[in-house]
Amino acid sequence: MSFVIRNLALRSLYIKNYALIEEFSVTFERGLNIITGETGAGKSIVLGAFGLLIGDRATLAAIRDGAEKAIVEAEFDIAGNPSLRGFFEANEIDCEGDALIVRREVSRKGTSRGFLNDSPASAQLLKELSEYLVDLHGQHEHQSLLHAKHHIRMLDEFAGLGDKVKEFQTLRAKLIEIAGEIEAMKAREARLKEEHDLYQFQFEEIAAVGPQAGEDEAIEAKLRVLENAEELRNATGAIEELLYDGEGSVAEKLGLVKEQLSKLSAVDVSLAEPLNEARSALAIVTELSRGLKNYSERISLDPEELDMLRDRAQKIQRLKKKFGGTLEAVLEKKAELVEKLSFESEFEGFIGAKEKELSEARAKCSSIAAKLSKARKESAGKLEPQIAIVLKELGIEHGKFHVWFASDRADSSDNLALVVGNELLRANAQGVDSVEFYISTNTGESPKPLAQVASGGEISRIMLALKTILAKSDRLPLLIFDEIDSGISGRVAQRVGRAMKALAQDHQLIAITHLAQIAACGDAHYLAEKSATKGSTSSRLRRLSGAEHVEEVARLISGDVLSPSALENARALIQEVTGTSLPVRKQRTSAAVV
Repeated sequence: MSFVIRNLALRSLYIKNYALIEEFSVTFERGLNIITGETGAGKSIVLGAFGLLIGDRATLAAIRDGAEKAIVEAEFDIAGNPSLRGFFEANEIDCEGDALIVRREVSRKGTSRGFLNDSPASAQLLKELSEYLVDLHGQHEHQSLLHAKHHIRMLDEFAGLGDKVKEFQTLRAKLIEIAGEIEAMKAREARLKEEHDLYQFQFEEIAAVGPQAGEDEAIEAKLRVLENAEELRNATGAIEELLYDGEGSVAEKLGLVKEQLSKLSAVDVSLAEPLNEARSALAIVTELSRGLKNYSERISLDPEELDMLRDRAQKIQRLKKKFGGTLEAVLEKKAELVEKLSFESEFEGFIGAKEKELSEARAKCSSIAAKLSKARKESAGKLEPQIAIVLKELGIEHGKFHVWFASDRADSSDNLALVVGNELLRANAQGVDSVEFYISTNTGESPKPLAQVASGGEISRIMLALKTILAKSDRLPLLIFDEIDSGISGRVAQRVGRAMKALAQDHQLIAITHLAQIAACGDAHYLAEKSATKGSTSSRLRRLSGAEHVEEVARLISGDVLSPSALENARALIQEVTGTSLPVRKQRTSAAVV
């Protein structure tokens, strides 16, 4: 399998208590990093541990015997990755500087914890991050190259269409938005039309009564007076008799008081003040009596007026009961009905304006989709022969590469229908094109989808060919290849190694290999090895020196016995690739040199 790390480079990897690995930390270099080792030495274990970092399922079997917890941690360089920054912001993850540290811990208690720069992260979040961070390439269904959904992105990167695709996606989103607004308006218009008669009836019902704010309270107060008019008139008349008109009234007695005080104040001037108060009291009683008389005379005993007010109160009460319980609710309902009935007449204008806007957006989308489709087909014509040439260099002598295009037809009722050329096609997220890579690896065979290519070695070489051609536009600076040498040897392996060496000029590569021809191309060489101490076996990765690099390449050529000729062949193989002389380490007499 292979891992592809997008827009970043792997700086280091730390593993503790995972499977056979007790503990080690390794730093990777720029260029081509080679990993070799005996079968079972731990190369696949390293990849399995790495898989935990991208959200793979954690199991207790992953924990080393005798340990309580397995830990895997990697540091990535994320400089120049704005999309990854957006992911961090959306998930409220702190990420200062250019380093991203991803950590996963698996406990024997059955728990698993993930961290991004010390912030807790669920396995699901790590999986989501992998869309920005890691693309897992494995054999068959696990290899993203076999999923056609990725092919159009690869073609667009080769063609340099990223900005144009983003422009299209923005317009397409606007097209969907406008179409949604029109559908919502039409649905609302239909509902209003269905309910028009009801709305009109309700409006006319309220308008016929014509209630005013606070009118119900005013009528209620007036009814209390009219319904008790006779009692009020009799009572006020009696009070008026007591105050002024009746024999021995208050006014009469206050008059006598005033006269007596007037005489007495002539004798004693200190009674002048009580005299003034008596005069004021008499004036107040007189005015009160006059007011009550006027009130009594104003009271209506008209039964028709009483009936009229009772009738209006009943009408207002019916409206209140029907439209919310209060007069304020009735008046709000009336305003709402006015808006609905008036808005209905404006729908035609609103929908017409939006449909014009939709037509303009569709025209722009159609224009860009047509340009994208044309550019893709032109670029496919350039990509196909280039891939075929690289495939031949990689040992697929009769390889034919083909970019297959398809589009979905649409009808005029489809909101995503675009006019491209003379056809009505349905827009997808990238335009109107669906793209899939086809290949044939043998003479006389017609190209078939990559998913039908059975050979893992061929799949790896096809991916290597694509990466070689797309190197300048590819946004994936780190590639980790496993089983790239499956099914190849000799001259083809040497070609694959050279292709990887060239690819490493633009990318950081990590390649796990069993072939000397590929190992010889490495800028840095790591050995997966096992050791046994006190009845316990442990695996690790160890960086080899220049001389050890020669010996390991020689061992891949001839086996454990490092003869002078094997070492000389290894040096020659490495010098042919690097063009530099190599250090020679004094060979030990042991057959197995480490």
